Amino acid sequence: MKVWSLKNLEERRHEYLPFDGEWEQAFGRPEKSGCWMVYGRSGQGKTSFVLQLARKLDEMGLRVLFLSLEMGGGADFVESLREAGIRSAVSRITVSEGCTVEELDAALSRQRGPDAVVVDSVQYFTSLCGATPEDIIRLRRKHNGKVFVFTSHMSGNDVEGKAAYDVKRDSFERILVDGFKASHQGRGKGGPRGYYIVWDKGYRLAQLENINWEERYGKGTDKE
Repeated sequence: MKVWSLKNLEERRHEYLPFDGEWEQAFGRPEKSGCWMVYGRSGQGKTSFVLQLARKLDEMGLRVLFLSLEMGGGADFVESLREAGIRSAVSRITVSEGCTVEELDAALSRQRGPDAVVVDSVQYFTSLCGATPEDIIRLRRKHNGKVFVFTSHMSGNDVEGKAAYDVKRDSFERILVDGFKASHQGRGKGGPRGYYIVWDKGYRLAQLENINWEERYGKGTDKE
């Protein structure tokens, strides 16, 4: 058991992600470590959001590994990279379409290994790559100076499956993406505005659809 005195805690140094602009307004300046859970229903902008987050981390000088487990390296994913402003001439992000927990651990352990890992999605990481929730949490704790970002599908009003639920519980930053709006749901304070618009046109169309739905069926009626 590791025990800190109050003086130890007061003297600990923490590194923070130097977010600015829209990112700081939405999420403040979170610690440069720990786990993010980004969740939402299909077609609401999760992958677009984490690609934009990956681009922002890259711009801040972090080495980013993106595990494209759902989309692979196909044409749709390449188009998503382009739409997020990620291209070889300006970005240093590396991409993989699959790896084991052991392979990811080895990559993170290298001297110039990734500073941040984006996994799209936790469901594919467990079903295709054999990771368990315990593996993921152990990996996060072992590499406690790294940033881990997981996406998750939803079932009802929460993440889908036990693995996603356990990883969400372990995550300090929790981001709900709905209608191309990424809202801070985490245990930290977040930014003063508390949300980030992933795609302006899609967000405005979603808002209009919600207004029309409420006018037809009443406010607070669930679409599903």
